[in-house]
Amino acid sequence: MRIQRLVTKVLFVLMIVIMAQHTAAADDSISSKAETFIVKLGDEAISQLTDKSIEIGEQERRFREIVRKHIAFKTIARWVLGGRYWRSSSDAQHQRYLSLFEDLMVATYAHRFQDYSGEQMIVASTRKIDDTQALVQTTLQRPNADKPLHVDWRVRETEGQLRVIDIMVEGLSMAQTQRSEFSSVLRDNGGNVDALMDTLEGRLMAARSGHAKSVNEAAQKP
Repeated sequence: MRIQRLVTKVLFVLMIVIMAQHTAAADDSISSKAETFIVKLGDEAISQLTDKSIEIGEQERRFREIVRKHIAFKTIARWVLGGRYWRSSSDAQHQRYLSLFEDLMVATYAHRFQDYSGEQMIVASTRKIDDTQALVQTTLQRPNADKPLHVDWRVRETEGQLRVIDIMVEGLSMAQTQRSEFSSVLRDNGGNVDALMDTLEGRLMAARSGHAKSVNEAAQKP
């Protein structure tokens, strides 16, 4: 799926130590805070998730912790589903959907951090959107790539807490792409939210099965 290809690219961004091309002003503006936040997020991701010796269960735990701490996944998940479908769903459906959304993210992408191979991200600029939001614009320098990958991070501050609310890869919003994909599934099933969640559950099972197969194959290699 297109969204999975995009997220795979972004995971490489999260796995690096970020090196800024310019020095952010030493102030308390949203732009300065957002840039510092993204730099620290990169540092934390590479220090916590790229150790090839840790087991997948521990790696998933660490990944989940970083997601909950730094990514506004609940806000993103609700927006991706769409306000109309969220409002018409029950509390039980909300809980199931949010759980599936997070579990699928973890099961699909946590172990890919071990594929880190020296990618380096450079902060090009940071633009204030409003008093609570900023866009941190970066380029990803990739070994053996013809050109860098452009990745922008939309950061929002809520009650003193900074979190990523969207990531744009080459100008394409990951949240918008996933929203379009979910909307397509809902349309094909007459707006049935349970049918969407069944689809997500199927993808979760496939992701876990695929990883288990990869682990078994790796263990059998001489």
